[in-house]
Amino acid sequence: MNKGEIRCFKRRDFGQFLYFGVALCLFGIGVLLLIQKDIGSADIITGLKFITLICGAGILAGFFLNTRTRFRPGWTLPLGLILTLIGVGYVFSDIFKAVKKPSVGLSVIVILISFINSCLVLSTSIQVFSLRLKRWRYYAAYAIINITYFTMLFTNTFSLRENELVGCSIFMFILAVQLAVEGLIDLLKFEAARKRFAPEETK
Repeated sequence: MNKGEIRCFKRRDFGQFLYFGVALCLFGIGVLLLIQKDIGSADIITGLKFITLICGAGILAGFFLNTRTRFRPGWTLPLGLILTLIGVGYVFSDIFKAVKKPSVGLSVIVILISFINSCLVLSTSIQVFSLRLKRWRYYAAYAIINITYFTMLFTNTFSLRENELVGCSIFMFILAVQLAVEGLIDLLKFEAARKRFAPEETK
């Protein structure tokens, strides 16, 4: 192994820790939505616009800081872009009142993002399976969970669409776990690769 490759394993990335940070924020917000009592629907939607932007930007930053995982199939880049653009669009329309914004409820936004996330994770699972990588099983599990939850939202199972806060908080828990596991897998894979290819740098 040449010096450049050794430096690659010696240098640490921080993208995984950004995933952990965003996951923690999503989990905390999900808990707040479950225990809140006096926050109005309009206030929640306003807050979620900024949360969407912040989480999207955090996922994007985590992707670009993961230099070793940037060139493989994944769901973080497209989902980060989608969340960021949705958040920017809503914030832009709030700043410039003349700009028309879509009048959609919280449940519709959650259903849309849940559907997009389901498609992205399923696509990643198929691509990773095609590359004969074992981690396709994790993405397949994510896909099953996301598709199941999207179906529950779409068909209004257990009245989740009527109880928008519960529906939104459950999706935040699902996405938080998905991000945390993604970061954990990347971290463990990187440490295993360092021990295998550059053992002298791990002492």
